[in-house]
Amino acid sequence: MIEFNNLKNSYISAIQWGMLAKESSYSLKQGNEILHKFCENLVDNSNQSEMKKLEMKRELEILKELLSKEIEKNYDKG
Repeated sequence: MIEFNNLKNSYISAIQWGMLAKESSYSLKQGNEILHKFCENLVDNSNQSEMKKLEMKRELEILKELLSKEIEKNYDKG
C-alpha cells in the first residue's frame, strides 16, 4: 500500500482541485464519498494490523467530515 500520509494528501488534493475547478456541490459531495470508500478499501487490503487499520480508517472518517464541512462552507458563500 502506498504510504498513508500520501494517500490522505492525494484525497485532500482531489477534493481541493474539484473546488478550484468550480465543480458542483453535489459532485464534490459524491466525490468525497467515493474517495473515502476507495481509501478505506486500500486500508482494508493493506498488510497492516487490524488495530492499525482501524486507526487509519478513523483518520479517514475525520478527514471525510472535515472535507464535507469545507465543501459546505465553500458553497454557502454562493
